[in-house]
Amino acid sequence: MKGIDRALAVGALAGCGFFGGNALAQSPGNFSTLSTTGTATLGGDALMCSGRPWVDVRCNGALGDGSHDDTSAMQTTIDDAITQNWPVYIPAGTYKVTSRLAIDYAGQSGRGFRLIAHGATIDGTGIASGAVLQVQCSGGTSETPANCFYFKQEGTLFVNASTPAYAVVVGKTDFSDAHNSIKIDHLIVNNASTASTAGGLQLNFVLDSEIYAIADAAGGAAGVALEQVQFSRIAGAGSASATGGAALLLENGYNFANTVFAFDMEESPTCLAITFNHDGQNTFVSPYFACTTAVNATASARNLLINPTYAAEVVNRGAQSVGIQISGTGNWAQWQFPAAATYAAGGIDSGTVLSSYNAPGAALAVTLPVPAEIGAGWSMGFATDNGKGLTITAPVGSILSGGKALSSVSLGPGNYEFVRLECDGNNFRVVAGTRNTLATNGLQSRDWPGNWLYPSSAGYAAQLGDNGNVVSSYNTSAGLSVTLPPTAGLPSGWSMGFASDQGKSLAIVVNGDGGGHILYPLANASPQTALTLAGNDYEYVTLQYDGSGNFRVEQMTPATARRLGIAGSGGIDRWEFPAASGYAATVADNGNALSSYNSPLSYLSVTLPSSTVLNPGWTIAIANDNGKTASVEVNATDGGKILYPGSGAAVTSLALAAGDYELAVLQFDGSNFRVVQVTPASAASIGLTGGSCRPQWVFPAMARAQPIAAR
Repeated sequence: MKGIDRALAVGALAGCGFFGGNALAQSPGNFSTLSTTGTATLGGDALMCSGRPWVDVRCNGALGDGSHDDTSAMQTTIDDAITQNWPVYIPAGTYKVTSRLAIDYAGQSGRGFRLIAHGATIDGTGIASGAVLQVQCSGGTSETPANCFYFKQEGTLFVNASTPAYAVVVGKTDFSDAHNSIKIDHLIVNNASTASTAGGLQLNFVLDSEIYAIADAAGGAAGVALEQVQFSRIAGAGSASATGGAALLLENGYNFANTVFAFDMEESPTCLAITFNHDGQNTFVSPYFACTTAVNATASARNLLINPTYAAEVVNRGAQSVGIQISGTGNWAQWQFPAAATYAAGGIDSGTVLSSYNAPGAALAVTLPVPAEIGAGWSMGFATDNGKGLTITAPVGSILSGGKALSSVSLGPGNYEFVRLECDGNNFRVVAGTRNTLATNGLQSRDWPGNWLYPSSAGYAAQLGDNGNVVSSYNTSAGLSVTLPPTAGLPSGWSMGFASDQGKSLAIVVNGDGGGHILYPLANASPQTALTLAGNDYEYVTLQYDGSGNFRVEQMTPATARRLGIAGSGGIDRWEFPAASGYAATVADNGNALSSYNSPLSYLSVTLPSSTVLNPGWTIAIANDNGKTASVEVNATDGGKILYPGSGAAVTSLALAAGDYELAVLQFDGSNFRVVQVTPASAASIGLTGGSCRPQWVFPAMARAQPIAAR
């Protein structure tokens, strides 16, 4: 008896537990052999059926040989173990199942349940639909979920499937059970089904848990799907290779505050898909993307990628992505050159610069993400290259800078233009930009012109982007007419220069639609809508927008200033020979001498401008030439009078005496025209009074002249 007791003790130490009243644990086909001398030998694996430390699925007849149907034996073992609060052990082997295995641990909801596998494979490839393995906690509803704690899958467990559903499902899809503090130690799932709904692992209503799983599916669902998963740590890998598939999918319910560590996402159209609309706050640490589209997040906010890695397969990092922030660019090049006409920027693009170099057309059109979905601090740069433009549009919010709130910004003409935007949570602020781009969009004023343009057409429509430009008439055939831009949207200080060259005129007119006026000093300060440079060579004008609807003359060459009446010449410096017998003088005739030389008749009659359009000092002359006389008269409307000594206050005209080279100069005094110079014959003809000069000669007969008394 002592020998038998000793043998039993040795057997117990060797791991042969008790189950169901059997004296000794056995493994099918291999019995434990105990010698009567007290030495224990094992002819096969130890079979634990007592629940201490676990209960083996083989205790109920599971073989794990890959051909025997182990469904009933495994389900019976699981159910009994949950009732007894025993762990279940699945040793190495392939366990064929033909219907779903369910682990419903509601009976141990407060103490948990352990499923231990040492390299075991559950082969459910013969199951036509539904999950191969379901972990759940019954007894709850969607409104009042059952709470289950501490489920643990321990060791390495393989699950093979070919089902148009998820192969392994934790929790019910209606969220009627909440799984707290569970741990999946090392789960490998492979679903061979190519159905659009086929996936690997689905986690429903999982909280405060730790998951390590590798789940691959040939279908179009997801490798790993998170459905209302919160405060959990997830690692491993996933894939779903069919159309629409995602390696890692966050959908349905409130998935937030999770940390995903070094997750390997491959062999899927999309690596990371986020489709629920919620403030996610999920963090993905060093994720690996090897899919055509790295991220396709159409909802959720405040999700963070930390130092992501992208494989060569990645074509699109996430042009449809919102709610993604990025910290560190990983192995992704900071400069990107998309070969597309359009690009939808996402949170994933933060920290990068987009170039138009490879755009297939003339420009690249970029759409910015929604500010609330990327958060404050998101930043992105944009550059033009290869002669291709770039336009940036904000569908939500505005682009802010220089007192402007714009819905879109176009980079300035030419290569190497640049702008960087940063999101403030509501709008995008311009934090840097090249001078030409800022000026083009009215975000910065250039007070002094710097770029010269030589249009060849007769007309040129100035734009916002011409801020700082100078246009010349040089390349036109017969002169240039420039139309100013509408004042709406122009920044205060917008400036532009105008120059006449190569004998070709230049005129400036305001826009017919909200164009404002051109302002410069005039007697009556009347608004002007046009301006013409005085000469055809090297005349120059700068106009600057004052922010109040008008363009002010900032500087101009003297001849043009005199033509506009801004500067009084005080004399005559130009001669004109009108081929007409009647000439209506204008403000531009300031400083002109008008000759009758080319008149088709025997005279030239000059009409002075209205006194209301002239500044004091405006000066004009008339002259006889070629046997033809000249005369001048005031304008019949607000013309003032012609004043000279003895004229009185009612003279309205003046005619030169007959004969060539007679001349009279008139200057406007603010109200009337004064004769400041006239040749003697014409002075006599108009009765100009004054002292006469009679020469008197004196010949003193002394060496020193004595003072002559006044006569």
